Amino acid sequence: MVNNEQVTETNEEKTDTLDNVDNIKQLREEYKKLKSENKKYKVQAMDSALTSMGLSSQKGLGKAVTKLYDGDVTVDAITDFVKTEFGEEVTSEAPAPAAPPTENVIEAQSRVEQLNKLGVDNEPADVMQQAVNYINDPSTSVKNSIGAKLAMMDQIKEQDNK
Repeated sequence: MVNNEQVTETNEEKTDTLDNVDNIKQLREEYKKLKSENKKYKVQAMDSALTSMGLSSQKGLGKAVTKLYDGDVTVDAITDFVKTEFGEEVTSEAPAPAAPPTENVIEAQSRVEQLNKLGVDNEPADVMQQAVNYINDPSTSVKNSIGAKLAMMDQIKEQDNK
């Protein structure tokens, strides 16, 4: 005959074992979750570091670095890696940003104010002359110049048909 104490001890051991298995399973799941989050953050940090170095993680040297490099994701560490592995000097300066659009708006506004002071009429004296000036302007792109020429030709055809 089995003693009640022995049965209780056996049941407690089984529950302890089941609790341990559940705890290990939870720890494994948590570890997998943390590992995947760490991988995402590492990819973002690598992209940020490469961007600050003036490289793109989608092409060229930046893409090679993302595939080969597996270390600390600081700009200095990646720069050292690029220098030793590829023999390339990478500047950690990002390209200078273009002039902010507010400056362009301010310049345009000042030009309008100057025209208002002079009392210049905005109406073009000769539409054809204005188009020719636009086409001959060196700052006009080739695409815009061709478009203006085609529009001018269409307008001349319409005038001739009338």
